[in-house]
Amino acid sequence: MSRPAAPTPPPADLAPERPSAVPATGQALRHALRDLASPVVVVTTETADGPRGATIGSFTSVSLDPPLVSVNVTHGTQLHTALAAAAEWAVHLLAADQAEVAVHFAVPDLDGEAQLAPFGHVRGPGPPLLRGSMGVLLCRAHARFEAGDHTVFVGEVTHVVEGAGTEPLLYYRQTYRTVSPSGEVRPGD
Repeated sequence: MSRPAAPTPPPADLAPERPSAVPATGQALRHALRDLASPVVVVTTETADGPRGATIGSFTSVSLDPPLVSVNVTHGTQLHTALAAAAEWAVHLLAADQAEVAVHFAVPDLDGEAQLAPFGHVRGPGPPLLRGSMGVLLCRAHARFEAGDHTVFVGEVTHVVEGAGTEPLLYYRQTYRTVSPSGEVRPGD
């Protein structure tokens, strides 16, 4: 069996302001992706032990027919365990004024009830739903794929709940931002 050829380095003139290429490490990738704005969502689900949610910065639309979306979740997290067993989950598209929600749901050691307590939400059959977001995508588990230290969870969108017609919350250069001219958003603003 032959070994795969070593990857070809990029041409030096690809990015003149950064003429040298560095080996791809997790840290190099994180640094490079800081310059790419990402949507901020909170994913929630209901488990046998109660609700669970987390802030996710790796959300994307996968397909329109059927309607599919994906989130990447780190192995070993409480949300990973919850989504691995969940039949359905909700993706909350956070609005520019919800940076505090994003920060709160990023705290890893809170139990599900403590996660929901500070915010308006609806409980019932299915995943808990947060109030005030730009919209909510209700998803049925469709597929999942192991990818390094994460699992890519793919959900089939079964319902779209329209929310506030406002600007999105983005994560860019390690801060929460919006598309407004002022840019940066601070939790509690």
